[in-house]
Amino acid sequence: MSKHVDGTSLTVDDRLKQIYEVLSRRNRNRALSLKDVGVAIRAAGFSPTNSELKKLIDTKLGSTYAHQLFDLKTIQELCVGLKKRPEKDVHQSLRCFDYERNGFISARELKYFLSTRGEKLSDEEIDEMLRDMDIDEQGMLSIDQALSVFSVGDFIQ
Repeated sequence: MSKHVDGTSLTVDDRLKQIYEVLSRRNRNRALSLKDVGVAIRAAGFSPTNSELKKLIDTKLGSTYAHQLFDLKTIQELCVGLKKRPEKDVHQSLRCFDYERNGFISARELKYFLSTRGEKLSDEEIDEMLRDMDIDEQGMLSIDQALSVFSVGDFIQ
C-alpha cells in the first residue's frame, strides 16, 4: 500500500512525483520521453491507451510536442481530467492468476496479463517492468507488489 511516512495515502500528484523521480534517474536525471510519460501516467492510476495518450498530448500541447521531453509539471497537467481505472477490476483480474489463493502469482502469468489486457505492451516494456519487481527463486511475486506497480495497491477487498 502506498503511503506517506505519516500513514496517509499518497495522492495522484505524490505518485506522479515518485514515479517521475524514478524514471528520470534512469534517464540520467533528464525529463521523460513520451514512452516514459505513458508509464508514469498509468502507474499513477490512469489507463489511457497509447493512441489516447498521443491524442491528449496533441490536444493539450500540439503535435510537435509529442517528440520532446516532458517535465513533471507538464505530465501533471496532462493528467487533469483523466479518469482513474477501477481499482477493483485490476485487483480481481490479477487474483484470477492466484491459483493457490496465497496472494502470489508467477512473473510469467503477470507477463501474460500485461500482454493481453488493455493496451498491449511489448515484451521489452513488460521485461522492463518485471526487472523492477521482487521476484523470488520460483518466479513468483506478491499480488500486492504487482498492484503497486499499477498504483492500485491501496485497494482493500
